[in-house]
Amino acid sequence: MKLVVDLDKCYKSGECYYNHPELFSMGEDGFPQVRVEALNDAELRRHADEAIEVCPAAAIRLD
Repeated sequence: MKLVVDLDKCYKSGECYYNHPELFSMGEDGFPQVRVEALNDAELRRHADEAIEVCPAAAIRLD
């Protein structure tokens, strides 16, 4: 599974990279950047699910 951020939906609230810096970082443009290639670890998957749930723009998904 792979984390994806829809930059068209994202409005840079920062919830993802403030709450889950192990998964996301802030890019120079203020948009989040995914820091992991694949979610092979159960703990990372749990954190990804939390990030998806709290994203106010519903811009994060798993592919």
